[in-house]
Amino acid sequence: LYLDNRCIFFSKPMFDSGTLGTKGNTQVVLPSLTESYGSSQDPPEESIPLCTLHNFPHKIEHTIQWARDRFEGLFKNAPSEVNSYLTESGYLQKLSEDTMNEVKTLELLKSYLADDKPLNFEDCIHWARRLFETEFHN
Repeated sequence: LYLDNRCIFFSKPMFDSGTLGTKGNTQVVLPSLTESYGSSQDPPEESIPLCTLHNFPHKIEHTIQWARDRFEGLFKNAPSEVNSYLTESGYLQKLSEDTMNEVKTLELLKSYLADDKPLNFEDCIHWARRLFETEFHN
């Protein structure tokens, strides 16, 4: 809203754009021709935009959602992929058809089954400590 107020004050046009998941929006603000950005109100968001979660989580709800997403990725989605790989006979064939996620999923499997596989409780502690440092150091 600060930029909108400055554009109104100096009679300058403004172009605003944003995304929410797969949806995009734009708004052109022309002095004395269109309403200003601040005078329109967006409908309530059903979910938190990913760019907000990753780049500028400024509300407690954002940090809670970020933590839930991280937890689900680490302790639900990834183990589910590993279990599918270990138990489903046609898993790799099915994965090869998913060209968008194939490399990412194979890297995840390698990480969980080879590179970072904890063999005992102490290894789990080391894994958690490295993850903490990766996520929160500086």
